Amino acid sequence: MNNENTSTKPSEMDPKDLPDVRAFNDEFTRDFLQSIEETREGYYPFLSGTGAYKMDFPAGGVIGERAYAQRDKGYEEYPIHIKNENGTGSIISINYYSSHKVEKVESYMDNLEDRLGREVEFKKLEGNGEKQSIYYADFERNGFHTYSSYIQNEKNNGGIEAVYQIDCRGEQGEKCKKNKETDKNRIIEWMESVQFINAGQE
Repeated sequence: MNNENTSTKPSEMDPKDLPDVRAFNDEFTRDFLQSIEETREGYYPFLSGTGAYKMDFPAGGVIGERAYAQRDKGYEEYPIHIKNENGTGSIISINYYSSHKVEKVESYMDNLEDRLGREVEFKKLEGNGEKQSIYYADFERNGFHTYSSYIQNEKNNGGIEAVYQIDCRGEQGEKCKKNKETDKNRIIEWMESVQFINAGQE
């Protein structure tokens, strides 16, 4: 691989030098991707429009341009539409709030519950260091497997609501049953890839 390409942003590269996956084939999504080098198999480095956080972005995902919204550095909202390798489809809904504070985490999870339209029991994922806390819950509704999470910056203000839904309706149902545990582990690993970017810190 050309060394020049590894240090050049994908949006500045010749399209023929990019990986032939949905994320790079979509011009709007490509602007958020930072390298053609995978962070792990099937994922590429993503930087938010606010510059406040980074995460692994699925190769089969595209950002819904029409639904993308950003207010300066304070708020960002967008869906990620994913075609999974096993043939199922998923959507991740992301909402970032720069004003969210550590001491109000419980109220933010209550707000997320209201958005979900049901009571859920959030569990805290352990082992995520001192920089952030991750809370998640999972449930099934209307043919979708839903994994909802709230991620709080522990060093500065800032929080993310992420709702990850797998479409298990119709003929996808059997695939979802077969892959349920694998999907759960994969989604938790994705949640743990989200990292806040704090000034003066790596």
